[in-house]
Amino acid sequence: MSKSILSTVAVLFALIIIIGCGGTGQKIEMPADGVKLSYAPAVGTTSTYRTMVQKYIQSSEQGVSLTRLVKGDVQFDITVLESGEGGEAKMEYKFTDVQVGVFSNNQLQSSEEVESMRGLELTVTLDTSGSIEDIEGVDLEEEFRKEEISPVDFLLSFPVPKEKVTLDYSWENVQDTTIEDEQGTVSQKVKVIYTVTDFVMLDGARCIVGEMNGTVNITQKGETEQQGTPYEIDMTMNGDIKGKIYFDVDNGRIVRYERNKMIDVKGTRVNMDTGEKEPIVYYNQETLDSRLQQK
Repeated sequence: MSKSILSTVAVLFALIIIIGCGGTGQKIEMPADGVKLSYAPAVGTTSTYRTMVQKYIQSSEQGVSLTRLVKGDVQFDITVLESGEGGEAKMEYKFTDVQVGVFSNNQLQSSEEVESMRGLELTVTLDTSGSIEDIEGVDLEEEFRKEEISPVDFLLSFPVPKEKVTLDYSWENVQDTTIEDEQGTVSQKVKVIYTVTDFVMLDGARCIVGEMNGTVNITQKGETEQQGTPYEIDMTMNGDIKGKIYFDVDNGRIVRYERNKMIDVKGTRVNMDTGEKEPIVYYNQETLDSRLQQK
């Protein structure tokens, strides 16, 4: 399977949804009229997060199976550069510590993708709902070509509703996106339902607990080249996303999140020189556990 195909799918997932769950906290009473969710850290505020990541990848190409494990620990700082009255914000991410190993068929291997993250700085703009609106400092076309790890995987975002929320309040976020480049067209549809399941005190912060369940469908058609051989690609990906977010309602930031996503990819590629058709089979299971570090 070509590297660009797998990485396009991986980065789309990362951009689509970045979610959270994990931890319990002490249950407290929700205000009768609910609480308002908005991103409100003061300009100049820096928050440090440590994230445990584990990604298991299994693929098959020309009858040969390949397994890959990406596992480790990533620490990054988020500094608020700008903050608007409506909740929009511009934030700088700086990756200060990247300790990640990549194992291919149980053998540790070097990774340029891991090395490129060390010391990386990028700027992320959030809209009034907290969704990612723009990313500066990385070339997304290059990120599409990454199989193992990308800084985009670690961007924290939680789209929040305009209305106050109470227990059992739910809202839906739907995204339809099309990406076109020299290798063809990728279309995606994502539907995610968020539900407020609890109100707790966690690490000294009043937090809503937001549970999410989502489905993703991505199709890719086009042409690509692998080791000098041109291929025509027709691929479909179906995925499930589940998780919980602990969101600090007073300081307007994520306190803890965990992500669990599963991707199942099937399709075909046709050798444009010989006309031979080959199946594409790819499976990815990934978990992220990210926690705000207390100072």
